[in-house]
Amino acid sequence: MERRSADLFAAADGQPRVVRGVAINSGSTLLAELAAAMGFETVWIDMEHGATDFADAQSLCHAVEAAGGAPTIRVPDGQRCHVLRALEVGARIVVVPMINDAAAARQVVAHGKFPPLGSRGFNTRSRGVRFGLEPTLAAFADANARTYLFVQIETVEAVVNLDAICGVEGLSGIFIGPGDLSVSLGTPGDLADARLIQVVRDCVRRARARGKHAGILAAPGPLLDAALAAGCDLCFCGGDIADLRGPWKRLLERVGAKGT
Repeated sequence: MERRSADLFAAADGQPRVVRGVAINSGSTLLAELAAAMGFETVWIDMEHGATDFADAQSLCHAVEAAGGAPTIRVPDGQRCHVLRALEVGARIVVVPMINDAAAARQVVAHGKFPPLGSRGFNTRSRGVRFGLEPTLAAFADANARTYLFVQIETVEAVVNLDAICGVEGLSGIFIGPGDLSVSLGTPGDLADARLIQVVRDCVRRARARGKHAGILAAPGPLLDAALAAGCDLCFCGGDIADLRGPWKRLLERVGAKGT
């Protein structure tokens, strides 16, 4: 069973904690299970980039939960079918990319929460409501309490509208996408840029001051350090493919060119 309190962002003693995760971009259920078994509280399943479909995502959710973790799914966009199905296959956290204003954030909540918070589609047969094994209204209330909706802040427009976005009832928090945000700020790919770091720090502080969670995907370094110091409580700090590049390159160098 998944190691969790009712609140994913509270430790066993009820105190706030930082929820830590890694991305499984290979689609490997074994690596997803390993990540959770090693102690990462959540695992990133990416449907915006790559070939992952909902059947793959459901298998990855199984693997993460089997080892005691909470699955996070980043959906391709904020369409009802994407948010709804991510929750039905078992996501605890849903991240929706490229949300730039409060109206779009409200649509995410409408698609992802049952009444009275939203208008999530009625279905009692999915993993997301435990296959209808509980009374319907209780299952819907439990799903609302156990699932988290994050909108991704990736543009200057979203930064400008951040306060209004954070005012959306039912929205759990913001999730900063530093790569696309660096493009919008005019410094593509420079994740050590001082202005980017300051914007990230400011966004985290603004969200936390308004009672929202704040997340980021960033490798260990100045950007992640600044986000955590500002109060970020959800971070994805590595991934299977990215983390293998360095060791495999060093392995090739150690054994010599072309294995000679």
